[in-house]
Amino acid sequence: MDNKTIAFCFLVAFALSSLYAMRRNSTGSGIPIRRVPGLDAIDEAIGRATEMGRTSLFVIPAGAFDAQAFAAFDILGYVARQTAKYDTKLLVVNALPEAHTIATEVVRQAYLAEGKEKSFSQDSMRFLSGGFTAGVLGIYEREPIGANFLFGSFFFESLTLAEAGQKTGAIQVSGTANTHQLPFLVAACDYTLIGEEIYAAGTYLSRNGAQIGSLVAQEVGKYLSIAAMILGSLYFTFRSVFQASQTIGGR
Repeated sequence: MDNKTIAFCFLVAFALSSLYAMRRNSTGSGIPIRRVPGLDAIDEAIGRATEMGRTSLFVIPAGAFDAQAFAAFDILGYVARQTAKYDTKLLVVNALPEAHTIATEVVRQAYLAEGKEKSFSQDSMRFLSGGFTAGVLGIYEREPIGANFLFGSFFFESLTLAEAGQKTGAIQVSGTANTHQLPFLVAACDYTLIGEEIYAAGTYLSRNGAQIGSLVAQEVGKYLSIAAMILGSLYFTFRSVFQASQTIGGR
């Protein structure tokens, strides 16, 4: 079986599993998704900030503008809808100009969806092009933060921000796929999304049929890949043993 045939088989498997999940979700049967405590804690964090009259802060770091940034936008949309619903002040901070533009529109649409478009303030969207970490630390000092959300491609600033956020007494929910920064976020935050959990966050929060279909297709792809690796390893191992025995027997 050549590479093109294998790729085609995988493509068919992905398409069928995605269509099946979308169809099942549309009929109301639903697809069970593993519970992620960190995402469930978002409502708790915003609710606590609302009760205490404090601010919710969402930080998108100055890392690469990659898939993690788009995953952060999905989470930001949910956070913005919740803060709009409860009339809680929301601040969004980022250091990338393209991320700032997208984040602004995400928050604006979230407020519009909740019928609170007039409550949206452009001043709540903070763009810090230089001295990003110092700028966020300044916000921790000036604003009464009750809920702190840290999502995206973090690097050296992760522990600095998470530790400073912890000192404010805020509930902290974080997530990154940068494995070299995960220990710092886990140590300083109340809840942390580990690795690929950040990519599934948008689906988990929205329960959108198309996104669920995509998530199921990815899971099927993982299982197929693992099965292919195991079967391939067994095949080549036993083939080598058989060839070796044939060589020895032929002498």
